[in-house]
Amino acid sequence: MTTILWATVWGIVGGLLAQRIGLPGGAAVGAMFGSGLYNLLISTQVPLPPSLEIGAQIAVGVSIGFSFNRELLSNAGLVLFWALVGALVFLTVGLLLAFLVSRFSPIDFSTALFGFSPGGFTGMSILAAAEGGNAAIVALIHFVRVVLLFVIVPLLVRLLVR
Repeated sequence: MTTILWATVWGIVGGLLAQRIGLPGGAAVGAMFGSGLYNLLISTQVPLPPSLEIGAQIAVGVSIGFSFNRELLSNAGLVLFWALVGALVFLTVGLLLAFLVSRFSPIDFSTALFGFSPGGFTGMSILAAAEGGNAAIVALIHFVRVVLLFVIVPLLVRLLVR
């Protein structure tokens, strides 16, 4: 339990520090780096108890739920159409990447497909493990994607939208 507490402290410090220096997505990216760094520096990996993982997912879901409003409902039809188009495009690109990666690297197709499919790294890692893929590789691929997107997308918004 002490290692979980320390990993959490490192995550909080990392999140606050990244937020303070103005890193895009700072709180989340900094927390991932902080707790991840702690996990890399200690001799045994910190296993996150399922109850904490579920609690964190619920907290994120609640915070996103707070953004729902009646305006969202009025635009739902258009948004759902484009969400479907985006998901199909992402899945097609994921299939292509999985094929290329499995052909030119030691990563098997199943692991690559879960790694390059749209979705969160927690859920996709669990699905990969259940289907015989390498959950750690899937998590790493998604982690890199999320961190890069947390940094790049806000910068693009700042540069292109404002």
